[in-house]
Amino acid sequence: MKKLFSAIGSAALCALSLLKAGAADALSLDPQGYIRDWVMLAPIALPDRETCAEALLKEQIKNESAVRPKTGDKVKIGGKELSWRNVTASTNYFDFNETLKSVNDHVAGYIVSYIECDQDVPDVTVAVGSNDQGRIYFNGVDIYAFTEARPLMLDADKGRITLKKGVNVIVFKITNEQNSWQGAMRLMDKAGTPLKNVKIRLSPG
Repeated sequence: MKKLFSAIGSAALCALSLLKAGAADALSLDPQGYIRDWVMLAPIALPDRETCAEALLKEQIKNESAVRPKTGDKVKIGGKELSWRNVTASTNYFDFNETLKSVNDHVAGYIVSYIECDQDVPDVTVAVGSNDQGRIYFNGVDIYAFTEARPLMLDADKGRITLKKGVNVIVFKITNEQNSWQGAMRLMDKAGTPLKNVKIRLSPG
C-alpha cells in the first residue's frame, strides 16, 4: 500500500542553510538538493510477531509524529535506552547500517531534520526513496507511507508541501526487513531545481 503526500499544498519548505547545534559552520543541502544531515534514533528492534509494514503504521516511540529531538535526548524502548545523535550521510542517501557499523534486520529507525525559513515557500517538491518501508511526518502531519519491501531508488515518490515561515520539522521513519537499510530525501522548487539558500537545523531551536 502506498500513500502519496496527503498534505500536498499544506505546511512548508524554505531557504536552507543547515546549522548543527553548537556548530559555527552552516550546513546546506547538497548540490542536488538532498538532505544529508539528520538527528537519528536507531536501531529499534521489532517484535517477531509483527511485520515491518505493520510496525511502520504503529508508533515505536510515543507521539512519533510530534517528536522534536536533539542530540543526546534519550528514549527507552522495550527496556533498552537509545540516544538521539547527529549524523551526516556520506552520499545523497542515508545508510543506517553504515552509520551504526552493523547489519540490522527487522528493525525501525528515525531521522529528523529541522528546516528554517524566512518566509512561506509554497510548491516545494519532496522526492523520497526508502529501503524498505518509509513514512514521513511533516510539521506533525502524517503525509506519506510506503508499506512494501523495496530496494532504494532515489526519487521513487514525489509530493508537494509548503514550508511555513519559521522552523519546519521532517520526521522520516524507515523500517528494514533485512540487509540494506536506507533512505533518501531531497527538496526542489516546482521547476525541479534543487532548493538553495535554505536553513537546516539539528535541534528545534
